[in-house]
Amino acid sequence: MKRVENQPRAAEEPMPPAGAKARRAGVVLFGEVLFDCFPDGRRALGGAPFNVAWGLKGFGQDPLMISATGEDADGRRVRERMAAWGLRPDGLQTDPAHATGEVRVELKGAEPVYDICMPRAWDFIADDGFGADQVLCHGLLALRSETSRRTFEAIAARSTDALRFFDVNLRPPYDSRELLDTWMRGADWLKLNLDELRAVTGDFGLTLARSAAAVDRLRAERGIRNVLLTAGAEGLAIRGEYGEAVCSPAPPLKRREDTVGAGDSISAVAIDGILRGASAEEIAEAAGRFASRICGVQGATVQDKGFYDHE
Repeated sequence: MKRVENQPRAAEEPMPPAGAKARRAGVVLFGEVLFDCFPDGRRALGGAPFNVAWGLKGFGQDPLMISATGEDADGRRVRERMAAWGLRPDGLQTDPAHATGEVRVELKGAEPVYDICMPRAWDFIADDGFGADQVLCHGLLALRSETSRRTFEAIAARSTDALRFFDVNLRPPYDSRELLDTWMRGADWLKLNLDELRAVTGDFGLTLARSAAAVDRLRAERGIRNVLLTAGAEGLAIRGEYGEAVCSPAPPLKRREDTVGAGDSISAVAIDGILRGASAEEIAEAAGRFASRICGVQGATVQDKGFYDHE
């Protein structure tokens, strides 16, 4: 993988914690694992980086999810589900002092609105000495606490030969513009939706069809190599050094359950495609098709391997 010289990192690569050996993984996802709690009482396992890890495993990759759960019933459920799906357990920590993550989801129309509980175990992820060799995927939300932010900075400093995939996921009030600007700079891939692009650029009239100039300015200003832009029913677009592709409009839905995790499913397809050497056009088309299928199920994860045959 090509080293990205202008991505944020510590001045010197940090040493692993005392007594720990440096540990490597090809694909590392860092951040929140939690339960989405819906108004009807349903609880769905999720969290953006966890959803991406789940999808990647379904596609045949072997990702490492770095997060933390509480020493509680929800934490045990997370571990049981991960084991049943075949996800590696070594990046998931147990924090006896804090509960497992929880988000209260309210659906306004079909769009989710999130109340993200704090503090939770994933706000206190410790540095276990991991680094990524191929892809390091993260978002902004898990950087809301100093403990997890410091841990991520250490992981990023050990992962400078990996592609950094920054899935923005702006979630007010945990949407610090300072942190956003810091981690956009030098990203190999920046994934954001149309509303997030409008917020970042200040151009609230943007549509997918007229987003190219704004994306190019953002890339030039922040040294971003590639942008993956999603726009709901309008579709999605890839623009940058990897290539240019548009899937628009989004493929029609056979059924609509909710849109929770649709963007995460696009990230998973994109990372899988990058690892497999797929073209930008192939990634865009596959991501559009798979996201439409995710919208037809409740939540963001499906416990059926056949569901993840997205070729």
